[in-house]
Amino acid sequence: MKPLNILVINCDWRNLFETDFDGLCKKMDRYLMNTDLNNFFFFSWADVSYEKQKGERFFSVHEKTIWKKFRPMYDFFSRTSVNRALEAHPFKPDIILVYDLGFLPAARSVQKKFGGKIVLCLINMPSDLAKTRKFSFFQSWYANFGERIFIHLADIVYTLNAPMKRYIAALGVPEEKIKVFSCDTIRRDFPYIEKSVKGIVRAKYAISDDKKILLSIGRLEAEKDFPRLFDILSKMDDRYILMILGAGSLLPAFQARVSALGLEKRVIFSGLVAREDLWNYYLDADVFMLLSKSEALGLVFWEAMYMGVPCIGSYAAGIAETIGTDGDRGFLIGENDDEGEIIKKIHECALENENVRQIKKRAREYVNLQMQNNLSINDIL
Repeated sequence: MKPLNILVINCDWRNLFETDFDGLCKKMDRYLMNTDLNNFFFFSWADVSYEKQKGERFFSVHEKTIWKKFRPMYDFFSRTSVNRALEAHPFKPDIILVYDLGFLPAARSVQKKFGGKIVLCLINMPSDLAKTRKFSFFQSWYANFGERIFIHLADIVYTLNAPMKRYIAALGVPEEKIKVFSCDTIRRDFPYIEKSVKGIVRAKYAISDDKKILLSIGRLEAEKDFPRLFDILSKMDDRYILMILGAGSLLPAFQARVSALGLEKRVIFSGLVAREDLWNYYLDADVFMLLSKSEALGLVFWEAMYMGVPCIGSYAAGIAETIGTDGDRGFLIGENDDEGEIIKKIHECALENENVRQIKKRAREYVNLQMQNNLSINDIL
């Protein structure tokens, strides 16, 4: 397979290139970018400015911006800044890779001057996601504008699954330009999975075996709808513990909500968990539950299913695609479903009858099938 020169236009607010380069590579490989083969030039908007190289195949120009909280401005300035960086550090891209619609005009500007194919890796539904964010009116307008105008600048739209393919096709992108790959966080973590040990998480948090752990994983933001989980938990007996893995801006608000419901001893915010530790949490979980308002795929469902944890999710497109019909590979919860019926589903999963064992079997088979799609960025070129 021939190595490719990949220019990545992105944001690196956490400064992963400098502080967690291995994590950055794993994030790229989640989308099958072959970091063990290809050459990468990152142009990243960031909180700091620097130029650095890692080994012979990774170079980054980080440019500090004062417009961090106003996305259209650094989208606009990218058109000149990225070209300037490439002029100073000659790099002829085979691929100009972006994850955000707003960077597509900059990619087009680079393409005119330096060549290369523009690849948009679209892993969410921008218009749907914007509705859950702060200043949703403005964000929705900008997302809709990008979907109508910018998306057609991409030569290839690289995406996750059938719902995303339908979403992109509905925006007028020809089907031959849409490539579906299998976003996989499981195969790369096989060494961690093999070393995972049941009981470690319960011991860490002093959770007795008679308690049932409801596990949820996601950014602590509005689209994940964690408050609904808090409300459901408040109607359940104290055998049930909710453990949430993730970080985000709404942590203080969520903690206040938990306190108001008197659930301080039954809700655990575990923060960001390293990949090597994550699989221990799945082993100790009795139920995996996430009721996102918007979800293009929900890799955490694949992970939970692979580890044999019964799953309950919302009807968000990516979650519904993964679970199938209600009761097929897990259970689905509608926005207006009766809380009593939801709690019955949680009890059924936690107690694990024969029906749940068959659900878990079908779920594991489904994930194994999805992982057979090995289409990478090199393959599509």
